[in-house]
Amino acid sequence: MTSEPSNMQFGYEDHFTPARSKKKRKNRPQTAPPSPAALLHRASGELAHSDWLRDSLQSLRKSLEEAFAPSDDAPGVLCLGLGSPAASRDARAQLALLLAACDDLSIDHTKVSVYDPVFAAEDVQLLAHLGLTALPENRHASYEIRSPTIVFMPHCDLHLYENILRANWTIARLPNVLLIANPLSEYAESIPSRKLISEHPCVARLAPYLTSRPLRACAPFPTAFNHTSIQFVPAAGLAARDADWWALPGTGTRAPETAASATAPDERTPPASGELEPGAPASVAPVSVPVRPDGRTNADAGGVEDGDKNADTATRTDGDMHGDAHAHASAASSLPMGAPPGPTSKNGESAADERPRLPLSPPPAVRQA
Repeated sequence: MTSEPSNMQFGYEDHFTPARSKKKRKNRPQTAPPSPAALLHRASGELAHSDWLRDSLQSLRKSLEEAFAPSDDAPGVLCLGLGSPAASRDARAQLALLLAACDDLSIDHTKVSVYDPVFAAEDVQLLAHLGLTALPENRHASYEIRSPTIVFMPHCDLHLYENILRANWTIARLPNVLLIANPLSEYAESIPSRKLISEHPCVARLAPYLTSRPLRACAPFPTAFNHTSIQFVPAAGLAARDADWWALPGTGTRAPETAASATAPDERTPPASGELEPGAPASVAPVSVPVRPDGRTNADAGGVEDGDKNADTATRTDGDMHGDAHAHASAASSLPMGAPPGPTSKNGESAADERPRLPLSPPPAVRQA
């Protein structure tokens, strides 16, 4: 057997640059990470170049027209469970949507109140730079809403949705709430009715009467807005509810407050404890909050991401104020609201963005408006 001589030599088709030695790379100056404001600007740009933002803002405008009576005053905004914009890509995307909605609806940033127990100093600085108000205390989502308000709570814990509804469980205040959150109808369809009625009676009773407009999938941020709907109930939809429907377990039967009996804005006395004064997003006192059966309160959010360091996390569950999309699969520590922070990442920020997400069972079809 003879072999033919070959003059072919091994070589690269493309030019390449040999890697530098590690010794030389060590002395290379490190580039400073982008600031939270720069990362937010990047997220806003990604949303602005998508049809998703246009469609979402159109759905929001239509919902506001149906939910609230015509008015020269723009609605207020209460944002809970946002997560850390400095550490979470999904939190930045959600904040970018909120800011775009404010611009589209001519809502002054001073009318926007924001709270999440995971806010770090750089988050508070960013919010202040944007003109938003970071609320100082954890109210467990128990705020009384006395004027039309967009309540922005994507991927929060079911217990927090129950608290915001319970704090406004009157015929005068409940129609003031336009909720951007997980579809409450999915909880009604995936949790046994006896359990839902016992532990979350407001959600169980209100879910059948809600008008819901789901936000469609967002390609640039697939986990930031999944399972998110714009939801509201017009006052007319509650007019036929009797006293038994309004009476909650442990509270006794109470006559529902009517819109006619509500004090006019320019005549009423100063807001009572727990009320969110229109246009004044400052500190408010808490409404009485039921304690979870397991003794835990609500808490945390955020995750360290992309530059973002790690991925965000899914639905905010088990009393968590936030859990990014905040969908991202893994288990992480929970930060009890009002308690010292739990485990942190190596940079000192909360590493809790790694929980399983809603729904508890395969997601049912969401009711379209």
